[in-house]
Amino acid sequence: MSQVMEVAVPVACNLVRALKTVHFSDAFQARLSKPELGPVDAYRALFACTPVWVKALVKIRGMVAGVLGLRHGGAAGFQLAPDATFEVGQPAGMFSIRSIEPGEVIVGNNDKHLDFRISIYRSSSNNVEMVTVSTAVEIHNTMGRIYMFVIKPFHRCIARAMVQGAIDTGRL
Repeated sequence: MSQVMEVAVPVACNLVRALKTVHFSDAFQARLSKPELGPVDAYRALFACTPVWVKALVKIRGMVAGVLGLRHGGAAGFQLAPDATFEVGQPAGMFSIRSIEPGEVIVGNNDKHLDFRISIYRSSSNNVEMVTVSTAVEIHNTMGRIYMFVIKPFHRCIARAMVQGAIDTGRL
């Protein structure tokens, strides 16, 4: 079983330039058991099977966001349509595709309280293929700071679990 490690956001990935200001970031990295996967395939693998507890948290988040008048992923959740095409500006589950490069896919959304981006970044070190899933957030106001304070611990657990689940089931 490959171990998921918390690491710094890779300097070479485009995520570090995807937002004007980054107030929060994290990154989780693991060795790929399927080194032939590109970043789009890795994105599909990550979101192919969302744990039930994550779906429940996202549903609760959506209800709270709706009451507060904030955007949320709605019914799409993390799930991708099997025939989903990846084009910049199009949705990929509950996120919009922001950029597609040979070694990286960046998705994210903008809202009045914060903007966020998620990067799926492929890299190689000593002939070992790695995937790094990184998040960056730009906070706009007090509501954004409160939201991040509440969400941050859940986000870290979810991000790590999504990567570990994809590794454990052989999807990555």
